[in-house]
Amino acid sequence: MRITSKFAAVAAAAALVVTATPAGASPSPTPGAPPTGAAQPAVAQPLPALTDALGPQLSSLVEALRRDLGLTPEQFLAQAGIGERLSEARPRWEQQFQESFGGVWLDDAGTGLVGVVTGAPGDELRSEATRAGFTVKDVALTTSELAARERQVVKIVDGFPGDLRELVTDVRVDPSRNTVVVTTHGGDAAQLGNLDARLRDLAEVDMIDAPDPAFDTAPFGSEGGTQSDGAPTMDGLEPATTRGGAGAGPQAAPGSGGDSGSLGSLALLNDTGLIPEGPMRTVIDLLAGLTPGTGSIIDGMMGQTMSDPATPVPADQRRAIQVAPAPAGPLVGGTAYQVGVPGGILECSTGFNGELNGKPVVITAAHCAGADGTRAALSDGEEFGTMTRTTRDNIDTALIAIDDDAADRFRTNLVGSGPDSTQEIIGTADPVVGQKACKTGFRTGFSCGTISQVGTAIDVAGSRTISNAFTVDLCALPGDSGGVVFSGDRALGISSASNVADTGTCANADAVARTAGFTPRLSAVPIADVLAAHPGLTLRTN
Repeated sequence: MRITSKFAAVAAAAALVVTATPAGASPSPTPGAPPTGAAQPAVAQPLPALTDALGPQLSSLVEALRRDLGLTPEQFLAQAGIGERLSEARPRWEQQFQESFGGVWLDDAGTGLVGVVTGAPGDELRSEATRAGFTVKDVALTTSELAARERQVVKIVDGFPGDLRELVTDVRVDPSRNTVVVTTHGGDAAQLGNLDARLRDLAEVDMIDAPDPAFDTAPFGSEGGTQSDGAPTMDGLEPATTRGGAGAGPQAAPGSGGDSGSLGSLALLNDTGLIPEGPMRTVIDLLAGLTPGTGSIIDGMMGQTMSDPATPVPADQRRAIQVAPAPAGPLVGGTAYQVGVPGGILECSTGFNGELNGKPVVITAAHCAGADGTRAALSDGEEFGTMTRTTRDNIDTALIAIDDDAADRFRTNLVGSGPDSTQEIIGTADPVVGQKACKTGFRTGFSCGTISQVGTAIDVAGSRTISNAFTVDLCALPGDSGGVVFSGDRALGISSASNVADTGTCANADAVARTAGFTPRLSAVPIADVLAAHPGLTLRTN
C-alpha cells in the first residue's frame, strides 16, 4: 500500500523524539514505573511462553493487553503464532498462486484467513491453506490486482477538485475487505456523492463524520479512536505558534486550505455556548487555539505535512527522560536513553538487543542517533555506547555499539518498561493486517493495538519517508521512538513515528482523535528491513 503525502492524514506523522516540554507541564512518566531512586531488581525475569503468564513480572503488559485489546497473555501469544504462520506463507503463495491469491489477515477473533479467488485456479491454494489450518475466504481480486487498483485510485483522487481532495484522509488496500478503501472526513451530502461517483466503484468509501441527509450541518465529532485511560487535559500541549521548523512542505495535503474547515465550526459552537463544560469543551478549546500549517496537532488531523519535530531539548530545560529511572541491572528493549547533539539532547528508547560481528549492539531509530560517532547515555547520564550505521533514507534505523564494560548488561532478549515488567523475544516475524501487536517505550510504557496497514509509505514531517512501514492503531508519544514493537514473543519492528505525537498525553490523543475522526496510529520499521540494512546483524533470542 502506497500513500502519498498529498492526502494521507495518518501518514503525516511526527517522529517520536522528545522535543520541548511546555512551560508548566510535567512530562508523562512511564506507566507502572517506580519513582526515581526506587530499588531495582538485579536480574530481570522473562515471561514463560505459555505458563505462569499472569506472574507479577508482566503486570504492565498484562494490563495493556486487557485494557487495549481485551486479551489475556495466552490469547496474545496464540494469535501471534497464527500471524507468524500467515506471514511465513504469504510470500510463497503470492508468487506461486499469482492468479488466485487474495491476501492474508486475521479477523477480530484472531482467526487466520486466506483470500482465494473463486474458480478452478484457486483450488490448489484453497486446499493448501485449509490443510495448514487457516480459514479460506472467497474473494474477487488478487493482491496484484488490488495493488494496481490502489494506484489507479490514488491517481483519481490526486486529480480531484480542491474541495473533494480535502475530504480524503487515507487511501489503502484492505485485504480483509478485498478492496481499496478511501477514507473521508466531513463534507456535505453533495460533495460525498460527487466523490463516490468519481471513484466509479473502484473503491469503498469510509465516511467519517458524514452528514445526516435529513440534517446537514457542520460536523464536529466522531466516535472513532481508541480507549483512553484518563480524561483529556491540557498537560503537555504547546501553542502551535511557538513551534519551530520549516513549516509545511511545498505540496499540502487535503485539509490544508487557508481556512480551518471543521475547526471553525468547533470554535463557533464553543463561542455560542452549545458545548457544556467538560471533556468535549476542553478538546474544542484546544483545537480552536491551534493554527494549521505550523506543525501543530491540526496538521496530523487535517492531513498536512508536518514540520520536523525532531528538535533537541536544550540541555538546561526540563526533560521527560529525567523522570525515567536508570536500570541497575540488565538493559532491556524500551529503556530510556539520550544523545547529545548540537543544540541540545535527543531522548528516545532502546530497541531490540542484538549482536554484530560478535559484539553486542542495540537497534534503534536513525532520527534518534545524531551522527555516527555520537555517544549514547542512560537517563542518569551514564554513557554506554556509540551511534553507528545510521540510515535515514527510506528506513529509519541505527545501531548503538555497546562499550565493552557495559556489554554484559545488554546480553538479554528481554523487552519492557523495566526489570519487573518484561517480555522475552525468541524470534522475528513479519506483520500481518489484523494481527495484535504491542509496543513499549520509556514515555508511555506498554500499549497495544491492531496492525492496520503493511507495506505502506509513510511521510514523516515532510523530511523523510519510511518506504515499507507498517502501522499499529495505538498511542505513542515523543520518547517512544526507537523502542520495540512485538507480537507475542516475536519481534516485529522499531517505533518511528506517530500521528498524535504533538498531543502531550495519550488521554489527549484519544480525545483529539475522537473529535477529528481519526485513530491514533504508530508507524514502525519492519524488523526484517532493519536486519537487511545491517548485514550480519542478529537479534538476541536467548
